[in-house]
Amino acid sequence: MSNKRPCTTEKSTGKNLVSVLLLLTGVFAVQSYAQAACEDPAGPGVNWTGCDKSGLNLSGADLQSAVLRRVNFSNTDLSGARMQTADLSFSKLINTSFEDARLEQARINNTDIRECSFKAAILDEARLSRATISNTDFTDARASKVNFYQVRVEGSAFNHAQLNNSDFTGATISQGQFENIIAREVLFTRANLESANFTNAMLKGANFIGANLIEAKFDQADMSEASIRDAIIDRASFKQTKLSNATWVKYERCRLGSVGECE
Repeated sequence: MSNKRPCTTEKSTGKNLVSVLLLLTGVFAVQSYAQAACEDPAGPGVNWTGCDKSGLNLSGADLQSAVLRRVNFSNTDLSGARMQTADLSFSKLINTSFEDARLEQARINNTDIRECSFKAAILDEARLSRATISNTDFTDARASKVNFYQVRVEGSAFNHAQLNNSDFTGATISQGQFENIIAREVLFTRANLESANFTNAMLKGANFIGANLIEAKFDQADMSEASIRDAIIDRASFKQTKLSNATWVKYERCRLGSVGECE
C-alpha cells in the first residue's frame, strides 16, 4: 500500500498554516498603522480617519489635504489653521473654533456642526452638503461658491458673510440671520427660509424659486434681477427693497426702479 497520501496532507497543512500566519501578520500591520496614524503630528496630508482629536490646541496648524473623516474635533481650537482641500466629512465639530481658518475646497459633508465659530474663515468652494449646523457663527466668513445643498441650519448667523454664487438648494434654515451679506446669484431654490432675516443684504440675481419665505425679512435689501417665482411670501417684509427687474411670485417682472413692491 502506498504511503504518499500522508505526505500530501502534511504539505497541504503546512501551506494553510503559512497562509494563516501571513493573514494575521497583515491584520496586525494594518492595526498598527491605524494606531500610528492617530499619533502622527499635524501636517499636510496627515490621515487621522476616525481619530479622537478633541480638546486640542491646533491653532495655526498646517492640515492642507489632510484626511480627517469621522474625527472628533469637539472643543478643539483650529483657529488660523490651513485646511485647504482637507476632508472632514462625517466628523464631529462641537464647540470647535475655525476662526480665520483657511478651508478653501474643503469637504465638510454630512458633518455634525454645533456651537462652532467660522468667524472670518475662508471657505470658498468648500462642500457642506447635508451637514447639520446649529448655534454656529459664520459672521464675516468668505464663503463664495460653497455647496450647502440640503443643509439643516438652526440658530446660526451668516451676518456680513460673502456668499456669492453659493448653493443652498433644498436647505432648511430656521430663523437664519443673513443681515448685510453679499450674496450675488446665490441659490436658495426650494429652501425653507421661514422667518429668515436678510435685512440690507446684497442679493442681486439671487434665486429663491419655490422657496418658503413666510415671515422672511428683506428690508433695505438689493434684490435686483432676483427671482422669487413660485415662492411662498406670506407676511414677508420688503420695506425699501430694491426690486428692479426682479421676477415676482407669479412670473411678473418688476419694473426698473421698483422699490418696496413689484410694480
